[in-house]
Amino acid sequence: MGKHAGPLMALTLGALASGCVLTLPTEMENSELERMIAAGDWSAIAAIPVLCITQTDACAARHATRADACLRLVIQQPGSASAQDARIRELLDCAETEYRSALERQPSSSSTSRISFHGGLLLTLSERRNRLMDGTDRQQLAAANELLLSAAAAARRDAPDSAMGFLYGASAHVYRAALEAEQTRRCADLYQARTLLQRSPAPPTELQQEQQRIQALVRRQLQDNGCRSRPGTR
Repeated sequence: MGKHAGPLMALTLGALASGCVLTLPTEMENSELERMIAAGDWSAIAAIPVLCITQTDACAARHATRADACLRLVIQQPGSASAQDARIRELLDCAETEYRSALERQPSSSSTSRISFHGGLLLTLSERRNRLMDGTDRQQLAAANELLLSAAAAARRDAPDSAMGFLYGASAHVYRAALEAEQTRRCADLYQARTLLQRSPAPPTELQQEQQRIQALVRRQLQDNGCRSRPGTR
């Protein structure tokens, strides 16, 4: 889903506009951080390590601030930039680590900020997978996709009212089906994708087109792979 970063970025990076990620990191003054964000100086923000380890809203937001900056820098790179490039890999590692830290540090399981953190992590893992070069070993592609599948499942458990975990999960199952050589396994993944789309809450306007695209893709792939019509699997 890397090529659909536009609408997804509006959601996963929406915390920048909401103010929650403007929480002051201990390493700088609040006014300086606000200046960097206003100027779009993501490189400067990404370069500042986050040292807090407490389970507080403020600490979680600090990690998310840096994660957002690192992810923005990745998104700004051309689509041809490979995840195997040292700088891209460094930024993706930064975003993944900091989003996971934000989720770990967020003390409230019901905090709405968790949706943003999950969304950022999902987009990061999707970018990592989609930026692997053509010709990359199938096992490496599969491993990157499994990380996305796992993160999507976690997002569904943690934020069941958000469509993001369902859409990313469905997309990852379609991707895994494309890697499968055996028809039975391909069909199983496509059925799983269909089930997730059926179970998904209504997506926000920004993701409705993406949902429709995946739905059409699943229908076409089920037909092209000769999968017998049956109820989706769990």
